[in-house]
Amino acid sequence: MIRDPYRLRRRSLFAATAAAATVAAAAACGDDGPAGTADDPIEISFEWWGDETRAGITQEVIDLFQSKNEGIKVQANFADFPTYWEGLTGRMASRDLPDVFQMDYSRLRQFGANGMLLPLEGVVKTDDFREGFLDTAKLDGQLIAVPAAGNTLGLIYRADWFEANGVAAPAAGDSWDDYKAAIGTLTPALGEGKWGGGDWAAQYHFMELWLRQQGGSFYTEDGKALNFEVAKLVEWWGTTTDLYTDGLVPPVETTIEWTEDGLVQDALGSEITWDNFMAGLAPTVEANGGTLALAAPPSLDPANLGLYLKPSMQLVISATTEQAEAAAKFIDFFLGDPEAIAILGTNRGIPATNAGLANIEIDPYSQAILDYEESVSQYLTTPPPAPPAATGAIEAKFLEIYQQVQYGEMTPQEAADLFFTEAATLLATEQ
Repeated sequence: MIRDPYRLRRRSLFAATAAAATVAAAAACGDDGPAGTADDPIEISFEWWGDETRAGITQEVIDLFQSKNEGIKVQANFADFPTYWEGLTGRMASRDLPDVFQMDYSRLRQFGANGMLLPLEGVVKTDDFREGFLDTAKLDGQLIAVPAAGNTLGLIYRADWFEANGVAAPAAGDSWDDYKAAIGTLTPALGEGKWGGGDWAAQYHFMELWLRQQGGSFYTEDGKALNFEVAKLVEWWGTTTDLYTDGLVPPVETTIEWTEDGLVQDALGSEITWDNFMAGLAPTVEANGGTLALAAPPSLDPANLGLYLKPSMQLVISATTEQAEAAAKFIDFFLGDPEAIAILGTNRGIPATNAGLANIEIDPYSQAILDYEESVSQYLTTPPPAPPAATGAIEAKFLEIYQQVQYGEMTPQEAADLFFTEAATLLATEQ
């Protein structure tokens, strides 16, 4: 459930470009900020996904912003990831979106292509972002988001389990077969209820990584179609068949019951995932007596790991906001104020701005992420274009159909044929 549900209020619908022009004009005239006083403040809404920990530190920053901007009040709401997107997607039809909200890269086209996001060039500050980050915030050449933090894929693993069982630590350039061999050695050594790794074939992000290692991509450049053949999907879904059949990765009957990540449950020895998850997983694993480390994911080509720097999340402004200037001021504060940066830390990932890097307190877990990203910097390539609007539904369908393979209800070929049919329908619906 969304906390403190946002009280819906009507907003006049006006062109996003007009709103951007208004903000830019105010800035050109030397306006110090939006109208509003402590007795009669402007109210803006801000929504994001996350847990109670993120909610706590986010509210601290909101309180700090309000103390420094008494004429602006921020109404804050949050939900877990699935609930958040279910709510926002449902509100798209009425165009009743928050003034400022957290955006996922995979949903940027869904909202941006429908004119629901305010163009941000000249509206928010953009001169301090780390190299390459703003490229992922543009749609058809227009800036419609700003990155809050960034991440890339990595392999998080139990260094203590690998070492104790004589399994070599993962390293950049390791092949997928190398990783399979490590899991094949580790799982029997760990005993019942523990596995050396998970079934990576279930996640479409990891297939995208695999395709990029071959010079391919998941979607075409224009986002209107899948950019691989059915045979490729059959091949991908077959990469873990022997591990799954031999019980070397956890069965679907087990994983669907998990309410926490397998690493923090002492159930998994490794998993491919976003590197910023390290900061959230490592403290619990350490409290349980374990040690996590971070390495590059396996690759088909040691010279091409398929990696790119992706925004872990972005901030956007609704095109229908009545308070564009106040919304922009809040975003600039959220990403640029030294005190705010220090409070937020790396909860949302490694900050996307140079000021962010300069003002966060680097704990050992965040340092491990920074060290990892530096170690793979030579392999980072151009991010793919913003994915199609149907990406969220396609990602869910990818997992849903693959689970039928795990249950033994379908063969990889049958499942791949069905996925292509379903994906084509979803893509056509969103055009």
